[in-house]
Amino acid sequence: MNRKWAGSLIIAAMMGCAHAEQITLTLQEYPPYMGEKLPYQGLLTRIVVAAFNQQKIDVNLLPVPNRRAIDGVRIGIYQGGFGWAKNPEREKDLLFTDPVLSLSMVFCQKKGRDIVWRKLEDLAPYKIGITSGNFYSTEFDQLSKTGVLQVDTSYSDVSNFKKLNAGYIDLLPIDIEVGPYLIAKHLTAAEREKIVCQNQSYWTAPLHVVFNRKNPNAPRWVKSFNQGLQALTDSGQLPSLIETSRREINQGK
Repeated sequence: MNRKWAGSLIIAAMMGCAHAEQITLTLQEYPPYMGEKLPYQGLLTRIVVAAFNQQKIDVNLLPVPNRRAIDGVRIGIYQGGFGWAKNPEREKDLLFTDPVLSLSMVFCQKKGRDIVWRKLEDLAPYKIGITSGNFYSTEFDQLSKTGVLQVDTSYSDVSNFKKLNAGYIDLLPIDIEVGPYLIAKHLTAAEREKIVCQNQSYWTAPLHVVFNRKNPNAPRWVKSFNQGLQALTDSGQLPSLIETSRREINQGK
């Protein structure tokens, strides 16, 4: 084999291996952050994939039921997952990356109302709609269980938005990304015009990519992801990525 052909083969091999490594991450359903049928498979998904791609790592997304999305990683069935907050129990089995995005819980209300608060106890005079099965923070749960906060339970966030529009509840606590997504997807134009979500958050929870601690590649993957996420931040790409993804997901393009 002459040197010209040998050099060409080496270059071709290098190009073919540009993204030679691939990892599989579980994909759960939590629109607009994650979802199999969403544009980019979700807002959080797009950031995770882009950060790994910065490090020449391809991501294979495996849709699984929500509970299995993290339990399967914890017992080593799957390599990794994302969209999870830290707690001591999970940290026994999982390595966590730097935070990707944070859940940020805010209150939605009808336009024209002036509901001002500094701490959750200030909301005692108002009826707050909650959704069965959702977690609203330890503080919120304690205040509702002791009767400091008046809560009215419904079966879905969409149902609570309908009740908010009808005046049956005064406030609806919801994540700052989830609220606008549900409003855009499930309310009429007339209903959307009557609701506004506050910017003031009462609780935040950082979301991470996770890997099984027993996987020998886990520390390297965590490092690679963190470096890729930092590269997106340093280059100024991250805010634009978030904004364009949010717009397309909420518009359903």
